[in-house]
Amino acid sequence: MSSQELVVLTCASGRQCSHVIPLLYGKYKLRLVVNSDKSAARLSKQWPDAEVVQASLDQGEDARRVIKGATAAFHLNPPFHPREAEICYNMVDAAVKETKDGNFKHFVFSSVLDSQLRKLMNHDVKRYAEEYLIEAGADGSLPYTIIQPTHFMDMFPVKMLMESEKPVYPANWNPDVPFSYIALRDLGEAVANILMQREKHYFAQYGVVSTTPVTYTEFAKIASKEIGKEIKIEQLSYEDSVTAFLAKMGLDKDPHPLTRDAAQRMLLWYNHRGLLGSPNVLEHLLGHPTTSIVEWIRLQIEEAKKSS
Repeated sequence: MSSQELVVLTCASGRQCSHVIPLLYGKYKLRLVVNSDKSAARLSKQWPDAEVVQASLDQGEDARRVIKGATAAFHLNPPFHPREAEICYNMVDAAVKETKDGNFKHFVFSSVLDSQLRKLMNHDVKRYAEEYLIEAGADGSLPYTIIQPTHFMDMFPVKMLMESEKPVYPANWNPDVPFSYIALRDLGEAVANILMQREKHYFAQYGVVSTTPVTYTEFAKIASKEIGKEIKIEQLSYEDSVTAFLAKMGLDKDPHPLTRDAAQRMLLWYNHRGLLGSPNVLEHLLGHPTTSIVEWIRLQIEEAKKSS
């Protein structure tokens, strides 16, 4: 990629892009797409050389506006949005048009591990989005890459637990169900590599995890050892866990019924089944070992000490 090429990043104020932007900033022209005034103001201050654009991507004209003039895009759908599939359709349609009218070359879509799981509404909607993207690129005219991350280990509140005299982790689901986790630092590096290396990732689908399966009970034991305090786990009731999860995602203010439905379905699944994968694919994308739970916790401890 040339430093003059424009890369679009949607949901630019979110967790994933916060780990991608620093790796691309200064190397390429960046267009950071957000929805709110608050996000636009924050990113404009944080990344002054980037173009920050407000848009509602469930509107086709806004999708075409943010893709206009771009060479590549890293697209994330807003999580648990009631029109999540349509947002991706609009972005794919805009990218197809830009391949004909402009110089668009690469659509990178952040989906989810095991998008085949229809019982999970937030996975199933991404299955439709993946299908739409694959069909759009099936004639070779829209090169794409689908990256499918698992459960973020960054959701584990190390700093909060460190600061508590008697730390308690409020589990939103059965803590003895195993998951494979991904460190956002690994995901950000993988996405940046895919965008920078471009052609070698055309038409690929990558299920990415940083760890082999580990339960939250085991995760908390590792964290307990590192922070020097025993972390107790208390599982919330199902209804309380739905409320807590929506609040953690910033979706608790009068959520759309479909948003609540998706959260409820996900937590029912997590009470009995996790998301399991192998770190091999992510290690291939990174060119080095993935971040272990111990390594990640130690990094969080260092950051917490610096911030205090």
